[in-house]
Amino acid sequence: MSRFLRVLILGAAMVLASACSDGGTGTTQPPAADVVLRVVSGGEVAADWTLADLEASVEFTELTVGDDLQSGPLLLDVLAASGVGDWESGRVFGMGEGRVFEVTLDINSGAVDRGWILDVTNKGTLKLAAADLSKDQWVRDVGEINIP
Repeated sequence: MSRFLRVLILGAAMVLASACSDGGTGTTQPPAADVVLRVVSGGEVAADWTLADLEASVEFTELTVGDDLQSGPLLLDVLAASGVGDWESGRVFGMGEGRVFEVTLDINSGAVDRGWILDVTNKGTLKLAAADLSKDQWVRDVGEINIP
């Protein structure tokens, strides 16, 4: 294996470990390998979700956002199922369009409504989409939602 490829793999592993760890809270451990979404509330892990857990516990719906059909749980339903009650603001951590850079999307309870969906992608990951967001603001490969 070339030195360049080893450095590239190491760098990707470090980015993935950072994205899947604590989202900046400094209080959580990395989730299990099959966890697709971690919800952190008040600095503590509120829920770790696998796709199977989401399908069993949260109603899935279909929404057309722009010209695209999205299918998965609504963001508000996932937060409620995670035990997150009243909240004002939060952050969604994932990847940007093209999945070559990490993104953080700030959310607030006044803007989030039942039109915000965590679409289950063909890759088995989650994508946050909403009509209120331009397509370049959609968060792909969502790994964590952090509610302070």
